[in-house]
Amino acid sequence: MRIKTAVIDLDGTLVRCNSFTEFVKFLFRRIPSRRPEIIGIVFQRKLRQISHHQAKERIVAIAQSQLSDADIDEFAESLTGYVNPEVMEMVAGAERKILATAAPEIYVRAFAAKMNIPEYTATRQGYEENKGTVKLESVKKMGVVFGEGTLVITDHSDDHPLMVANSGGINRLIGN
Repeated sequence: MRIKTAVIDLDGTLVRCNSFTEFVKFLFRRIPSRRPEIIGIVFQRKLRQISHHQAKERIVAIAQSQLSDADIDEFAESLTGYVNPEVMEMVAGAERKILATAAPEIYVRAFAAKMNIPEYTATRQGYEENKGTVKLESVKKMGVVFGEGTLVITDHSDDHPLMVANSGGINRLIGN
């Protein structure tokens, strides 16, 4: 079947890592003066005092205030070392490629460009996390028509709404 549109998840799918965890490590190394604050946020999350989304919002706020575009580009480049070649092969012939992720937009834009994926939907600062039905609605707003000729690739049950919407197309669940 010819693939017209490929909707690709990021973490655990296109990259064999959790990009946000890598981003936190990058921030920790890059901004020594903010290490105590970063550690505090990580501990609050580990102790379940704050949600994953709250931790993400706080970490991204630090990044936005401290990182340059060159820093973001450097981080995005580092993610290319985690790319899953099998996924890239699956989407190589797709007419349209969309990176659809809950990862923060702050670095997704640069990474998508490096991967020659012209469209993306990601978690925007100050908005709901781009996962589950929120991600599905984001993809629909991009004009994706699910069904024959559409491929959804993911590793996570959070993307169940995407796969249900694409029940007439091709769904690939990637194992880690």
